[in-house]
Parts: sequence; structure tokens; C-alpha cells
Amino acid sequence: MNLELLPLPEPCATTLAAVQADPLEPGAEAERHMKICRACAETRVFYLAQEESPEVLAPAGYFDQLPGRVLRKLPARTALHHRMGPLAWASAAAVLMAVGVGAFLAGRANRTPYVEATLPRPAETLEISIPDTPFHDREEEAAQLQTLSPDEMKALLKRLDPPAPTSPR
Repeated sequence: MNLELLPLPEPCATTLAAVQADPLEPGAEAERHMKICRACAETRVFYLAQEESPEVLAPAGYFDQLPGRVLRKLPARTALHHRMGPLAWASAAAVLMAVGVGAFLAGRANRTPYVEATLPRPAETLEISIPDTPFHDREEEAAQLQTLSPDEMKALLKRLDPPAPTSPR
């Protein structure tokens, strides 16, 4: 510490020199001065805090035995299978089985069928070919109509006409 920068009174300077020499035992005069001067007492505390102290070593095997010591201090608990009787285990198993079977049956009841039944198509309907190209004009359907005989054309028109409404008498 540079004493030229800090103008210290003579008692503080002698106390500071005694603390720098030995912070644990600065002497009787320095002890008396530190009782009345707070700055010098704090300086001694700072010097004591900076002093190196040897590391405290743990005894051999301390950390190896630590888990066992901690477990011995905890209260003993009985295992779960000792606390629950066979009737409780049987009822828990029955509840799990009931939930599992109920969920399985609920899943089966709400399934959609893989194959749906459809009515056969009537043979009298006009076969319309689906074009391979999406922008194809519908000339093929018109060509099929032109190849029908007059009798087939009359039968087709008769099917397409709505039936005449019958009046109730």
C-alpha cells in the first residue's frame, strides 16, 4: 500500500503497520486503537480475510460412507407390496381388465366397414365411357346415341320421360 497517497494520522499509520506485520496478533497498542477507530478495525478484517488458510481435508472414506449415513437418518418405510393386501391387488387388476375390454369393444363398435354393399347396376342404363384425357369433348357419348336403332331410341326416350302424374279418384 502506498502511504504517500493517503495522509494517515500517526496512530492509524502505526496500527496499519502492525496489522500488515501480523493480522492475528497486532499488539496491545494496535488493539486499543482498533477499539476506537473503525477504519483500522475494518482494515484488520480485510487482511484476515485475504490470508490463506489450509484446506480442511475430509477423513478417509467420508464420501464413500455418506449415502449410507444419510439413508440411516431417514425414517424406514415399508414396501408397497407389504402395505397392499391381495384383495387390493385383485381389485386393481379387475379394474384394469374392465377398462381394457371396454376400450377394445368401444373401438370395434365405431369402426367403419371395409366393404360396403351396393345394389347392382341396371343393365338398361347407357354405358358412358370415361375419357382418358381430362379435357376431352364428349363426342363419344353422342356417337353412341347415333348408333342406336329407332326401336332402341324410342325405348330410351320412354325411360327418360317422367311418368305422367296420376290423379287420385
